[in-house]
Amino acid sequence: MSRGTTPRQDIADMLRAGATYRHIQQQLHVSPNCIALARKAYGIPLPSPRRRTRLDPGLRQTVVDMVQAGRPTNEINRSTGISKTTIRRIRRDLRTQGARP
Repeated sequence: MSRGTTPRQDIADMLRAGATYRHIQQQLHVSPNCIALARKAYGIPLPSPRRRTRLDPGLRQTVVDMVQAGRPTNEINRSTGISKTTIRRIRRDLRTQGARP
């Protein structure tokens, strides 16, 4: 979007429908700056930040068991679908609690 042009209504419509910047970029082939300009021009607020969801206690225990059995992070990730970051966080928690990682 160049200076002096009207912000795109289609971008505003997608933002109001809850589309992410990445999705809008892929669908409409526009820059993040173009999306931000449309958001500001139409008074669309930024979405609230994402929050981590709670890990199911049973699944967490499965990860803990696998960690304590010495399984590598990649294997745990592939078999459970839990992110590597979450697995590393569980490893760290186990270390700080004095349990064997």
